Amino acid sequence: MADFKPDTTALVSAASPMRRHRFVQITCLLAAIAHTAATLLCVYAFREGNFVDFTPARLMEFVPRHLVLWRFCCLSVICSSISTLVFILAMREILEEKFRFIIGVAVCLAVLACSQDLAAVSRMMVLFSDIALQGTAICTYTGNELVQIGWTLINQSITETFMISSALYGLAGLAITHCLSRTRVLPRSLAWAHLPVWLCMLAISVTTFNGMVSVAMSLMFAGNLGLSFLAAFSGVNIDSVLEQKRELNIAAASHGEGKSPGEFDPELADSADHSAI
Repeated sequence: MADFKPDTTALVSAASPMRRHRFVQITCLLAAIAHTAATLLCVYAFREGNFVDFTPARLMEFVPRHLVLWRFCCLSVICSSISTLVFILAMREILEEKFRFIIGVAVCLAVLACSQDLAAVSRMMVLFSDIALQGTAICTYTGNELVQIGWTLINQSITETFMISSALYGLAGLAITHCLSRTRVLPRSLAWAHLPVWLCMLAISVTTFNGMVSVAMSLMFAGNLGLSFLAAFSGVNIDSVLEQKRELNIAAASHGEGKSPGEFDPELADSADHSAI
């Protein structure tokens, strides 16, 4: 099989290629860190609370005793959701103009997914924790009534995050995967790396819909960890392509008539890109 030679012509036409370069680098790095931190914190909280046999009453007992850990877990989930949205925006920056419509739809889906996550997790971080704290104090509600209120909030949050948000992120990711599978800017291996992660997000939504919350939670841990590896893998692949583009631009500019070595000539760079195919 012939070696992959990227068509970097689309990137040459960027208004600020090096700004894109830095944006993609930083986005992939932050996404990997955010998803890794969220996964580790949530797994630690899961083991600390012994939530293998999950019940709302057990969670409402756990939150007042580990309030700082609970809020850090919620904040980490919020950061990971935002980083997923920005990661999809980074994919938009490195694909050709012909995919703008598909990527635009993917970005819209990711924005909706992120808004669902922010609403649900913020509710769990503030409102649910406040109700759980009331359960440890003297109030007019009985214990069973507080558990019922807490269970209602948990159901709403699970529906928004596990079912709706995961489905939207999965569809957005599959749209990005489709574009990556048809582009000449990046190697096809990147599309294959994206596919299982976004399918896992869809599987989270389907299992939640079928009432298999424990399975959905395990898939959520796997999906977040997969996103951290995907962000790192994408960053390495994209960085190598953009570095190659930069070298081609410098080489093309240095051979232009009347051009200084650091000056960019689009026509010469375009011919250099096509000679690499």
